[in-house]
Amino acid sequence: MKKIFSKLHLWLSIPFGIFISVLCLTGGLLIFETEIQQVTNPSRFYVKEVKEAPIPLQELIPMVQKQLPDTVSVSSVTFPATPDRTYRMGMTNMGRTSLIVDPYTGEIVETVTPYAKGNFFSGVRRLHRWFMYPMQRDKTNWGKMLTGTSTLIFVFILITGIVIWVPKSVKMLKRRLKIKVGGGNFRFWYDLHLAGGIYTALLLLVMALTGLTWSFQWYRNGFYKVFGVEVTQSAGHTPAAPAQQNKDAQASSGRVSGEGEERAGRGEGERGGRPERTPSEEGSEKREEGQEARRGAGQERSGSEGRSGRGGERGPNYAVWTEVYNQLAEQYPNYKTISVQSGSATVSAATMGNTRASDRYTFDNRTGEITGAQLYKDNPKPNKMRGWIYAVHVGSWGGLFTRILYLIACLVGTCLPFTGYYFYLKKRHLKKKKTAKADYNRFVE
Repeated sequence: MKKIFSKLHLWLSIPFGIFISVLCLTGGLLIFETEIQQVTNPSRFYVKEVKEAPIPLQELIPMVQKQLPDTVSVSSVTFPATPDRTYRMGMTNMGRTSLIVDPYTGEIVETVTPYAKGNFFSGVRRLHRWFMYPMQRDKTNWGKMLTGTSTLIFVFILITGIVIWVPKSVKMLKRRLKIKVGGGNFRFWYDLHLAGGIYTALLLLVMALTGLTWSFQWYRNGFYKVFGVEVTQSAGHTPAAPAQQNKDAQASSGRVSGEGEERAGRGEGERGGRPERTPSEEGSEKREEGQEARRGAGQERSGSEGRSGRGGERGPNYAVWTEVYNQLAEQYPNYKTISVQSGSATVSAATMGNTRASDRYTFDNRTGEITGAQLYKDNPKPNKMRGWIYAVHVGSWGGLFTRILYLIACLVGTCLPFTGYYFYLKKRHLKKKKTAKADYNRFVE
């Protein structure tokens, strides 16, 4: 049996090993994307100077809108938990693009667009999800298929590797759990492949099995059913929830919510913990613009609402937004972010478990009175499932500790195919050398 598994392990690894290494390496980078960007691009996250108080929204948003084209308006504001952080503002007619704003000066620090070309982490994300193949709506994405196929093959490689690894004796078990440093290069890489592989196999399996839900609908359907979630699939990733719950979620979801960089930065297609279809680079903007227009109509906003002070057009009462934020900040003293838009607000406070969990509130646009609440704990299973899949996939479910473990597993996973290639080539070389020596001896004789 082990011989069969050894052959499977080898011949599956040779063609797909390089793709698996790329997926592991890019996945490891994305786990700590926010922290890396905080070091390399601090202006996106931190203000230049913390003053006594930020500019009130009723003054700040008009200042921001003066820096924007007439066709674009601010549709939401995400408040951070600490005064040294920048605000994040969602915009109409700009797809998933958002603004990073200094709340003390009104300066637009940066414009952020998920999957934007020219950005390092956008490239890493496209490489991780689609192997840089351009996404096009209603067309087969071969990059996505390659990612899914490589991940599925990786699952079989890991399972066959575990079977092969199982030792025949206690003495061999001790050897296979250690990495000997002073025994030469071959011995070191051999031990790293065996011991490192078995130590990280479970985490790599978890990442692969959850990651497959973004690649294949048949797998996604089965995955949900295994956990007792009955779904009816639409064209996208998201299991359809009851109609009224979908309406409530759409009415109360902010343009940008939750932990800003985790949401838009990782680009997993989910805002505020609400499941959403996996976006394409081109098609997502059209969908989001349509959603924005529908939300605008539902909230009795004119096509150019939000351009307060331009041409005398009526805009939202931003002082009410501030009042709503103050109410929710008092109710959630340990919040991560609070996002507010016309008529609704989203609070993200989870640091463990489903880190995309959020509570949503509706409020009266004139008075700021909270009129309704949709708490995460009351959400149906399909609405919770997607956030949990993401949290388990990236390791955020256990906080910093599990994310570090995931990073180590990704680094080992990156090395495993290369160590395997090394053994394969080394053995072929030795085999050829041995055969050549035998042929020479026969010739001499």
